Amino acid sequence: MLEPLLTLQGPEALELVETNPVLVKALMAPWAPWLAFLFGTLWGSFANVAIWRLPRGLSVVRPGSACPACETPIAWYDNIPVLSYLLLRGRCRRCGEPFALRYLVVELLGGVLSFTLYLQFVLRPMVQGGPPGLVEWLLWFCFGLGLLIATYTDLDLWLIPDEVVLPIAGLGLVVAAVSPATLGVGVVEAALAAACGYLLIAGLRWVYLRYRGIEALGLGDGKLLCMIGAFGGARGLMWTLAAGAIQGLLVAVPMLLLGRRVANTALAEVHGDDPELGEEDPDAGVMGARVPFGPFLALAAFEYMFLREHIEALWAALVSP
Repeated sequence: MLEPLLTLQGPEALELVETNPVLVKALMAPWAPWLAFLFGTLWGSFANVAIWRLPRGLSVVRPGSACPACETPIAWYDNIPVLSYLLLRGRCRRCGEPFALRYLVVELLGGVLSFTLYLQFVLRPMVQGGPPGLVEWLLWFCFGLGLLIATYTDLDLWLIPDEVVLPIAGLGLVVAAVSPATLGVGVVEAALAAACGYLLIAGLRWVYLRYRGIEALGLGDGKLLCMIGAFGGARGLMWTLAAGAIQGLLVAVPMLLLGRRVANTALAEVHGDDPELGEEDPDAGVMGARVPFGPFLALAAFEYMFLREHIEALWAALVSP
């Protein structure tokens, strides 16, 4: 499927859409998706900064990146996404201390996300005779990057930064109000889905606290669902809740059967001595297993983003008489 998308260009492309011929040739050039990949790795590098700094209350702008071991500032030529990590074999140029493999993985995921969305929203519509969805590509990339950051901060620290999910949720609501066709959801549906996602988690959290005295769910999960609802509407929210819960159970049940819990050793670093935030609740997580729920919600949201047509077709088949 990718071969015709990546090779179609020149006069053939000009017949597909009524737009700027120079723009068409550029967007459908074989190198264009790879430029989108590079664009994604740059933002993947930024995601690494956000994952580390935001939960710790640090600025994502200043100071510049430095080695965690020797605190030597990292020069720009040692901070090129993916390439620098590979050339330095994942180590600091000065002290030789290894960097976490995650830095490379997140940068690559950012690139793959941008590349795939470019194929989906820019090249595919042009091949099918429509205009390129550049705005859709950028909006969904922003959404996906937010999911990526939320996943890693939740895995590390059981935190989902408000600074990430709330602005993106607001962006989704603004787009739904100004141009409903862009995200495929109207502002009323987007607002209701966002509110329902948050209130559902807040309600479940209150019930657990009231009747069992435990914090089984965090409000960060509700804010993440708020972001997902703003972009995906009611169907996106329902898919995320259902698929996220099922996938969470598929991981939690084997862990419980094996008697394993994923300890969160970084909680004290961020939360300090706060008795509510710095200690681990043995009943928190998915079915009491020490697994955060956010990554499963994010995974389900990714599935909806990339498989939306198939999921909505399945939904239509289920609800039709």
